[in-house]
Amino acid sequence: MVQVYRAGFVGGAVEESLEWMSEKAQGAHNICVPFAGIGRATIAMARPDTVIESWDTMHYPGCIYRGVFSASEIDSNVDGIRYTKGWAFENRGYKHLDDRCAGFMDWVAVNGTDFDKACLGSAMIRSTLMGRMMHWHSNVEQLYGRFEKQREYNADWLNQPGRLIHHEANFFEALPLEKDYDLIEIDPPKVVSYSDVYSLHFKVHQQVLTQGKGIALPKWNRRSPVPNMRKLFAGTKAPKIIFMYVSKVYPDYEDMKKLVQQFAEIEEEQEFFHSGRYDYALLLRR
Repeated sequence: MVQVYRAGFVGGAVEESLEWMSEKAQGAHNICVPFAGIGRATIAMARPDTVIESWDTMHYPGCIYRGVFSASEIDSNVDGIRYTKGWAFENRGYKHLDDRCAGFMDWVAVNGTDFDKACLGSAMIRSTLMGRMMHWHSNVEQLYGRFEKQREYNADWLNQPGRLIHHEANFFEALPLEKDYDLIEIDPPKVVSYSDVYSLHFKVHQQVLTQGKGIALPKWNRRSPVPNMRKLFAGTKAPKIIFMYVSKVYPDYEDMKKLVQQFAEIEEEQEFFHSGRYDYALLLRR
């Protein structure tokens, strides 16, 4: 049974799709993950004999990989609610963000370890209205309570199996990759309406955790997926590919499936329904 790493809000069908992914990744030893996210796919595929190389432009996943998954023990500097004036205090990127919450977030971002910032990142998401990353909906005691809860939870995810190599960088700037992999797991940003949700809603999250020094999050619009997927397939080498997608995004699933079939053959296709949407999973061979 695959365990699902949770840091924020998770859809109902994740367990099923991750079970499928874990099964299809069996036998792969060198795995490439171009869009790491918070690492759910990585942990689903990790085994003692795997080397998984991943990329993501957000600082938050880097903190999770370094401070949680690859750490052998908890390393924390936070022993209570402390304050300093930093990026969050000066910029107030969330509507209704108060002084105390901003000051605590800045203190952790400046003085905390990667483990602390991994916990803060989750607590920040959960402290916005419905987790939408726009309107702040918490006082500092609630924010700290969520931080503490995530700290307890993250303690159970230390020392994950295999070797995890994570790059806090844009995957497309690394292409073409010279290394041959056994498997590539692709779960690209999804364009909802006219933009992806990461560059739209995680800009403030990125700047708070990095104190204004983070990598600019690349924006995907309706023109982005097709050329980006062409670059990805042309710039990587692997005989087996796991491709994850969803319904109600642009381009739609049927168009995306036609695109990937230009580079590989579909060996298996699955769909998982939840919350009015479908998650699609393709096993490809080339």
